[in-house]
Amino acid sequence: MSDTKMNTNEFLKQFPERLKHIEKVCKVYPMQISEYYLKLIKNKDDPIWKQCIPDIREIEDEVNEEDPLLEEQYTPVPGLIHRYPDRALLLANNKCAMYCRFCTRKRKVGKDITITKNMIIGALQYISKHKEIRDVIVSGGDPLMMSDDGLEFILRSLREIKHVEIIRIGTRVPGVIPSRITSTLCNMMKKYHPIYINLHFEHPMEITEESKKACNMLADSGFPLGSQTVLLKGINDNEEVMKELFQKLMAMRIKPYYLYQADMVKGTEHFRTPVTKGLEIIKSLQGHTSGLAIPQYIIDTPGGGKIPLIPDYIKFKNNEKIIMENFENKIVEYYEPKSSGRKKNNKFKIAVVFNLKKQSEKNKPEDYYAEFDNIEVPIAIQKALIKLTDNVDLLESDNNLFEKLKKGKYNFVFNIAEGLLGESRESHVPAILEMLGIPYSGSGVCTQAITLDKRRKKEILGFHNIPTPRFQIMNSPIEKLSQHLTYPLFVKPNCEGSSKGIRNNSIVHNKDELMKVVMKIIEVYNQPALIEEFLPGREFTVSILGNNPPVVLPIVEIKFDYLPSGINNIDSYEVKWYWDNPKTAKKAVQCPAKIDEKLEKQIKNIALKTYSALGCVDFTRMDLRLDAHGIPNVIDVNALPGLMPDPKENSRFPKSCYTLGMTFEEIIYKILFSAMERYGLLEKYNFPSEKVKCFVKIKTERL
Repeated sequence: MSDTKMNTNEFLKQFPERLKHIEKVCKVYPMQISEYYLKLIKNKDDPIWKQCIPDIREIEDEVNEEDPLLEEQYTPVPGLIHRYPDRALLLANNKCAMYCRFCTRKRKVGKDITITKNMIIGALQYISKHKEIRDVIVSGGDPLMMSDDGLEFILRSLREIKHVEIIRIGTRVPGVIPSRITSTLCNMMKKYHPIYINLHFEHPMEITEESKKACNMLADSGFPLGSQTVLLKGINDNEEVMKELFQKLMAMRIKPYYLYQADMVKGTEHFRTPVTKGLEIIKSLQGHTSGLAIPQYIIDTPGGGKIPLIPDYIKFKNNEKIIMENFENKIVEYYEPKSSGRKKNNKFKIAVVFNLKKQSEKNKPEDYYAEFDNIEVPIAIQKALIKLTDNVDLLESDNNLFEKLKKGKYNFVFNIAEGLLGESRESHVPAILEMLGIPYSGSGVCTQAITLDKRRKKEILGFHNIPTPRFQIMNSPIEKLSQHLTYPLFVKPNCEGSSKGIRNNSIVHNKDELMKVVMKIIEVYNQPALIEEFLPGREFTVSILGNNPPVVLPIVEIKFDYLPSGINNIDSYEVKWYWDNPKTAKKAVQCPAKIDEKLEKQIKNIALKTYSALGCVDFTRMDLRLDAHGIPNVIDVNALPGLMPDPKENSRFPKSCYTLGMTFEEIIYKILFSAMERYGLLEKYNFPSEKVKCFVKIKTERL
């Protein structure tokens, strides 16, 4: 080891700016690196460096504990940890080929703590007396750093204890000093089968010809190999890195066994990641690599032992069915055995059709799926509808929707699907439903297509003398600006919703800014840009619910006074999805808006006139903004408004309903029954009387 230390010192002289900090850390947490592992370092601060070279943050950690897993409390005799009923951990030695900077036993590694033969004998005697122990993990330190004779003494002694069925060895030697794995060592250990070997590989850079050879020798000797990988910030907290590592381990006959959340060990805080990162990694592996290559994600808890964590695949569960989300973010239903659920009421069968929000692919803009719903939305709608009928299915609007609807024989569809592709995508699901003759909630094919196309929408508003900003469509950034438009101007994609493509720089003040934004919209969103005059006044969202007559809900004002300096007062993607969220203490919206009676009347009249002109039914939300003269102008109409169930979310349409004191269930029933009334279906089905009364009451009182 003296040669190794000398090599390490020579290596570190190349980084004089780090030496002072390294020496300071080593006084508290010693350093040791095998010559082999040192040579794996390619660059300063690469994944190998970070695992073995001391970091000043180790002695700056004031958060964690020396013994977070309370191992000392579970140590009945020196050198043994008995934490679980049927297994125990025997500390064979205190030596390692390399001192991992994230080690769970950082408090002991490299310190003047000697594990003597008498301590080992005492631990073996304890195991012999406790017949419930059937599984012993030989650890340390690293037991493969012992001499062959010393290790054989432990293995032989354990095999002589009749109730010990399984022996496991925990080691990092094959990855940090692979030359230690010899035929002599393997032949000796083979005598004491069954022996399982748990290895530590943290990064693909550790997979070398030498480590492969060492692991092959162990596998060829009949030892089942598993890897216990620790999730480490800045080292392997990346989906692609983990996928590469686990696939390479599988090729070496090593089963990825555990993915450990880094322990709360003093001196290791800088390695710890949020638990959500580990869940994201496991979810990213599911379906994209062999199940054999996916480890269990584990948190080792103080006093509570290991607790497995899995991504939240189950989205809804009752006695009848489980609704799950698969690796492609698709919704799948699994039905329980008939005996465990209620008999289905087949009289009224309804489907909730939706598009599920996903994480944007690398080649798509961040806001690509902004219009789509989180799974909580259709599930909340389903929960409300289940109180009307047992027969409620969730159908994701994908390429197989037509067949699913045709096969399902539904009486009605509650539609919140945005559609997949194209300038008329919001009309696709209504068109399919009309072709199949299935009644549905919400506006029809023509209205959905027109309200998504801002140009056609504004042309209709203009025909009906409804105020809307003057505008121009640009198919190229070099098109000449209309003489009717003057800066500042507002630029946005022609066929998007949910503020897609509307950014803080969407307000432009000159030709160069205009060309830049128009170019980006055309390139990124593959559609024309709509340029309209920028209105400097207050902004409002108006929701309308029901038919015969439609009713304007309490008006929402979008507030901008809480935004930091430099953020424009527009409901941009950043404002809507970054700044306006439940975590902020700021009030991003105000409902009801504080406006005088005259302005309120103006806004309501314009909203109702717009609702009628565009052919909207059941429910719609529209955005209005005051021009320089204080006149409300319609700037957008959404015939498929969001229905986020959580009142903490500033989902504009539910916000207006909640202001009236409506529950989420009542919102869903009002939309459903309004639509069914249009089709003449309300009397056909025997719904619970209290739900219908709620609808009639809301209708009679006109909200």
